Amino acid sequence: MKFEFNKSAWMSLEEGEKNCYLMANGLGGYNSMNLVGGLTRGDQAFFMAAKKAPNVRWNMITGLLETLMVDGKEYVLTSQRMQGKEDLEGFRYLESFTFDNYPQWVYKVAGVIVTKTIVMVQGENRVAVNYEIEKGNAKEVSLSVKPMLRVTAKNTAFDAEDAEKFAFIANRTGDMLSNGTGVHYTVVKDGNSVYFATNGTVTKMNPKVFGPLYFSQDERDGRDETGLVLLNHEITLVAEQKENELTCIFSTAAPVTYKDTWFEEALQNHKNYVANLMNNSKATSKLGRQLSVSADAYVSERESTGGKTILAGFPFFEDWGRDTMIALPGITMVTGRFEECKSILRTFAKYVHKGLLPNLFPEGDCNPMYNSVDAPLLFINTVYEYIKFSGDEAFTKEIFPVLEPIVENYKNGTDFHIKMDEDCLISAGADLEQLTWMDVRVGDHLPTPRHGKPVEINAYWYSGLKVMEEFATKLGKEANAKEYAALAEKVKESFLAKFWNEEENCLKDVLSGNGEENQIRCNQIWVLTQPFTMLPAEKEKQVIEKVREELYTTIGLRTLSPKDPAFHEIYIGPMQQRDRAYHQGTTWAFPLGAYYRAVLKFIRGQEFAEKEEWKQHVTDGMKALEEWLTEGCVAQIAEIYDGGTPTISRGCYAQAWSVGELLRAVYEYEML
Repeated sequence: MKFEFNKSAWMSLEEGEKNCYLMANGLGGYNSMNLVGGLTRGDQAFFMAAKKAPNVRWNMITGLLETLMVDGKEYVLTSQRMQGKEDLEGFRYLESFTFDNYPQWVYKVAGVIVTKTIVMVQGENRVAVNYEIEKGNAKEVSLSVKPMLRVTAKNTAFDAEDAEKFAFIANRTGDMLSNGTGVHYTVVKDGNSVYFATNGTVTKMNPKVFGPLYFSQDERDGRDETGLVLLNHEITLVAEQKENELTCIFSTAAPVTYKDTWFEEALQNHKNYVANLMNNSKATSKLGRQLSVSADAYVSERESTGGKTILAGFPFFEDWGRDTMIALPGITMVTGRFEECKSILRTFAKYVHKGLLPNLFPEGDCNPMYNSVDAPLLFINTVYEYIKFSGDEAFTKEIFPVLEPIVENYKNGTDFHIKMDEDCLISAGADLEQLTWMDVRVGDHLPTPRHGKPVEINAYWYSGLKVMEEFATKLGKEANAKEYAALAEKVKESFLAKFWNEEENCLKDVLSGNGEENQIRCNQIWVLTQPFTMLPAEKEKQVIEKVREELYTTIGLRTLSPKDPAFHEIYIGPMQQRDRAYHQGTTWAFPLGAYYRAVLKFIRGQEFAEKEEWKQHVTDGMKALEEWLTEGCVAQIAEIYDGGTPTISRGCYAQAWSVGELLRAVYEYEML
């Protein structure tokens, strides 16, 4: 899909900041700015490199200060809000912005047209920008680009004193050489190098700390709203012909060898890469193919394990076990990336400990964190889905010995008070432990404690046992299969007896012995979408109807019914204020995928009077989803939205499980 925007999207600088874009390099690095080419978050950057894939990320070049000279008059093309200083308002000359899985801007200034295009190289910490300049009738035209250098670890502020730590090394000096080999040079700070190559003229400047840049969305969320950068050199191209090009290449890898066709080839390679992603996807619709490309941003190398991983979200999150298991079917299976899927499953299999999976892979010598009750059970069900989707039956024998200890530890009890109770349901959590995806903690306060027996955990548990029964049968382990089958039947009996809320005609959220167990939450939707489910058809329909009535929006499901006194309508403000709203009504995108899949499953499996109306409901939802791709981060789906009236994306502007789960729903809709 090609997303096109015109001046109506940036009638003011504030309007132009509302949306952004994302390009990722498969290592954890990325290029991400807003529609007018500026920054609204300190975690955005023109060049965010991954020094160690995927989580050791460094903000190398925050942005570009671009100035066009036309017949002696200077025009700033950069758009950036500043604190205490005059804003940079290049958006006034911006005619269009398009994102066709790479960003492109077109400026028109005094009859001169400048087309700016950025490409990021897959598998490398390398990004490049190309400017095509059409002089029109102007006599003298030149373009100046000053990289806004930062060279600090992600989330580390640039201090004015850091300016003294920069060194400029000219690998080759002078203007562009006649043979097209360009100018090569290096900027170094504390042993961290950024390599440059360009066909422009490079001029050293007296180092100047520039800023402070103002990050409006960070201020909205209670984060540090300002940042400084360093300017120490200028890249200039004097337009001699009617049509001219300036290319600037930035890298943390070995110096690139410049040639006149470098950018053209890099852009074509990127287009080929995108086309390959679309062609390999199992989804066939325009929306499905675009989400398959969008999903690629989250697949990354993990240097410490030598395998693949899934980054939870941009620009904030790392790779987490729970998020990976939820996102994996959409991100890798629907997209046909089976080997990468198996690589990720094998990586997690190596780290199973006392029946638990890492919820967070740390860097350095730290140990993984295992504080997740859902990740191991999701792992079992995800393995099953992978085998069914890919046809890789041989993987059953390899992975079965890894899955057995998970079940045994859940039966007998493991860390974090995770254990099977006398009724064969899984109980988890105590004190300040937060083990489900609703895991926020504010000091010593748990806004959504969910200690006890969460509804989705026991749905995963039942389905996991049925998976183990099927696997054991395939492997000739009949005695084991009978044990799993018998236990699954006891779980089902207890679940049906204890989780149904007769008053509300839906499922209780958690069996905890307090009033919160009857809260109407989105977690019940996953009971309907596991490989093996428990509810009879009439109760499935009642759950779907209740979710639609109180929790459904076109971009996600609310985490709590608006009728609940604990409901929070908006997600905004300082961290403690946001955290108290995080799972108390805030709309999350990823459960919407399960909701649509539940509706589609019911439509396919049952005959009922309103069948056509429900089909139209999902069709309308798919159309709305396509429109949502133009809000926030273009071509992506955000983490969260307000619970009252979702209009603006919040949290991470690009989230793996949001894209993955909605891609699954789109794929299943295509098969309706």
